[in-house]
Amino acid sequence: MSQKMQQGIGNARGPVAHIYAFAITWAFFIFIGAPENADVIDFVVLAIFSSFSSGVTYLIVRPKNVPIKKDREVEDILKSDFVKRGNEDAKEVVEALAQIKVIQTVTRGIKSRKVLREAGDIVQVSKEMINKVVKNPELIPSIRRFFSHFLPTAVKLITDYEEMEKKSVHGENIRASMKRIEEGLEMLKGALIKQLDSLFSHAAMDLETDVDVLESILKKDGLIDKDSMRATPKKEI
Repeated sequence: MSQKMQQGIGNARGPVAHIYAFAITWAFFIFIGAPENADVIDFVVLAIFSSFSSGVTYLIVRPKNVPIKKDREVEDILKSDFVKRGNEDAKEVVEALAQIKVIQTVTRGIKSRKVLREAGDIVQVSKEMINKVVKNPELIPSIRRFFSHFLPTAVKLITDYEEMEKKSVHGENIRASMKRIEEGLEMLKGALIKQLDSLFSHAAMDLETDVDVLESILKKDGLIDKDSMRATPKKEI
């Protein structure tokens, strides 16, 4: 059997297996186990049981390769004029977006709520950082380490965690490693949040300068008190 055919069968297994489970439950009841005096209550119980078996079957064999919904923020960045330039900075941004996609894909197989929360925050902060530097390319040098180390490390930690979590037996070493990864993701998230905040420091400085200039002009024109920012009421003529 060709590889494509095998993949096709694997993809079809999830959507139809639960239907077969439902049908088999009814067939077993009708042709093998149905009592001669079956009444409405028996069929109600059967309907509940067959629905339950169908649901359980779907959870077990549902396809794992369903594509993730398109991320509008990522799509907007990819369509931006900055990315279309195709220079080295643009390539770094595209690579970072690809790594974010990997994180989103891998986390679909993770059960730990803590890791899912940390991974989700890392993805969101990363997208905000990328969006900020795309609009302000002069800031890119300040997040080189994010591109070269922080984001790739996040991908590795989350991937390793997913591999460990799905093992049937968790020995002492695996549990310790998973705990360490959880701590690492928490530290990484904190570092990214600080780095995102630093990207807005220049904007805060510009804003402070603008306010100082405005205050100076207003004081000179006598529109505010000299020792406060309160407006001086104009005298009626």
